[in-house]
Amino acid sequence: MQVLLIRDLDRIGKAGDTKNVAEGFAKNYLFPRNIAVPATPGALKHLKLMKVSWGRQAEKEKHEFKLLAGKIEGLTLRVSKKAGEHGKLYGAVTTSELAELISKEIGSEIDKKQVLSDHIKD
Repeated sequence: MQVLLIRDLDRIGKAGDTKNVAEGFAKNYLFPRNIAVPATPGALKHLKLMKVSWGRQAEKEKHEFKLLAGKIEGLTLRVSKKAGEHGKLYGAVTTSELAELISKEIGSEIDKKQVLSDHIKD
């Protein structure tokens, strides 16, 4: 069954993609959760209008993230954890801990999913 995704879905596709999926998956999972709609000519025409709206929203988010990046750039964070004799931490510094510290420093709420870091264990 051909469907039009209206929201991003991991391992399936991004909003605006048309995908061929099993009919049961579409009817029992995608449609009830408003993740996709049947790929009809009307839905495809509506997609063109939605892409314009999504583009405006993406530009707004990009601008907000640039402002946020300006606040974060050059920020130094200090985390205290228990460590062994050779400097190895007993537990890693997590992205949620980093997000919480950044939020306190800049005064804006940061989601842990927005923080990308290497595995900090030293």
